[in-house]
Amino acid sequence: MNYVLIALVLILGFILGRLLRKLRLTEILAYILAGIIIGQIGERLGFSLPAQFNVIITGTTLALVGYIIGLSFSIDFLSRMGKQMVIILIVQVLLTLVATWGFVYLLTKDLPLSIILGSLAGATAPAGTIAVLRDIKAKGTLTDMTIALVGLDDAVVIVIYAVGIRLTKMLLGAEASVASAFTYPLWEIFGGLGLGGAIGAVLSYVTKKIHLSSDHLFVISLAVAILSWGLAEVVGVSAILTCMALGTAVINLNAQVGKRSNELVDNIMTPIFVLFFAAIGMEMDFSFFQSIWPLIIVYVVGRSIGKIAGCSLGGVLARSEPKLKKYLGFAMLDQAGVAMGLAFLAAQALSDYELGGKIITLMATATVVHGLIALPLVQFAAKKAGEASM
Repeated sequence: MNYVLIALVLILGFILGRLLRKLRLTEILAYILAGIIIGQIGERLGFSLPAQFNVIITGTTLALVGYIIGLSFSIDFLSRMGKQMVIILIVQVLLTLVATWGFVYLLTKDLPLSIILGSLAGATAPAGTIAVLRDIKAKGTLTDMTIALVGLDDAVVIVIYAVGIRLTKMLLGAEASVASAFTYPLWEIFGGLGLGGAIGAVLSYVTKKIHLSSDHLFVISLAVAILSWGLAEVVGVSAILTCMALGTAVINLNAQVGKRSNELVDNIMTPIFVLFFAAIGMEMDFSFFQSIWPLIIVYVVGRSIGKIAGCSLGGVLARSEPKLKKYLGFAMLDQAGVAMGLAFLAAQALSDYELGGKIITLMATATVVHGLIALPLVQFAAKKAGEASM
């Protein structure tokens, strides 16, 4: 029955995608909707995909997305985007933290909860954002900046989270080491960059010495990206940063192979995205929303204001072109992967407190809300910037 469910997801995703395309909407929403429909039907009939399927498709998708993002980080690209990218990155993450913290605190008067949610708010989901930009064939400055930021802001958020979780535990009365607040994120970030860079260097060297056909390069690219994700999880470093570092090393050490690899991997992303977003749809439990909807709304609104205002202010400070100041923030609103991963870590760290369960419930439901409103806004931003081909 599992194979039947997967086939139905692909078919329904294709059909709904064609319908949404006629309405000039991104097909990514169709994939989520397909997952919701098939998930509800399967639940009523007593069938569901095994949990391991979600783990595998999520890891594979994010590994390939991280690799593709890294392949865009050529030296030429980084030199063009460098200064303004760093300014916008820092400003939008910090302003998102402050805005989310403030909004949540005004509602709940709960300082520990406000701090931990603020520290999670800056992360942007690369998979959904990249999928929409790819779906509408977006090209231009805003697209390039968005692709860069959705990968890099996760690194900043890892640091902020590590400090935030320690502050939260201290406020709740637990003992926490100030030193550990900095050693953990340093290992996550630099360990991931080092691991991915080393694997990328080896891959670049080997592909210079051995001629590979397109089929062979395709297989190697998939294997190395997924291997990097798996090794990162084994050694406890950031998996998404490891895959990004892998792609960055390849494109800068062997540009020809990097470009060919990018084209080959991109050819299979559509069915992978269908399964990935359908898996998210299948996991949606809208009953969560009934109990904590005021907090969810406040979190989403505060985070959205912080992202949009932060990108705009960052664009002003960086003297970016007008379309970045106006529309970049709307392309940065999706949230899933890294934020959910950190939320699980936070729940484990705060398992002795009621706060742990609340964080998971909130972030799971907020991921649903962001998926439904943020993906169309990515499309809106690209269209307004004149970079969408759809």
